[in-house]
Amino acid sequence: MRTAMVAGCIGSAELEDLVARGATLDLSVPVSSLLRLVALGPSGAEAAHLTARFTFQSGSEGCPQLRLIVAGAVPLVCQRCMEQLVWPVALDVLLTMVRNDAEASGLSDPFETVLLADGELVPLQVLEDEVLAALPLVPRHVETALCGREVRANSGEMHRPLSGLADLLGRGDRQGDE
Repeated sequence: MRTAMVAGCIGSAELEDLVARGATLDLSVPVSSLLRLVALGPSGAEAAHLTARFTFQSGSEGCPQLRLIVAGAVPLVCQRCMEQLVWPVALDVLLTMVRNDAEASGLSDPFETVLLADGELVPLQVLEDEVLAALPLVPRHVETALCGREVRANSGEMHRPLSGLADLLGRGDRQGDE
């Protein structure tokens, strides 16, 4: 069964019902509403969306599970050229929902878990957490030809990011000092 509700928070009773029915929650989320992802992108980044499917199911050992499938793109800053790059996102993860750390450590198999705050699930937070975990530590254009630095290098422009550092430190230019 599929439900189209947009939930800020799913309470424990509703969560139990979703799991019992094997319900699915489909969301289309603008990246601009996920503040931790927005902070990683350039200011004024193009509008991007993520689509997410949350499928609730009974899991092993009595803990409910959540299959999360995410597709879309996230604007990031290339760490090579400091220009925008659009990073594709394609995730398919199975998460076991637990109420506390003790419940998580009691699972016999090492499952990916999501900790329910006061027995409640916050879908957008889970979505953002999983996307953040899947992003590279140092995002950069896959091909250097797409990188903005290559464009500057080919234009003959010299880029000297530390050229004003001596002035900021109040030392002046000491290259010629003996």
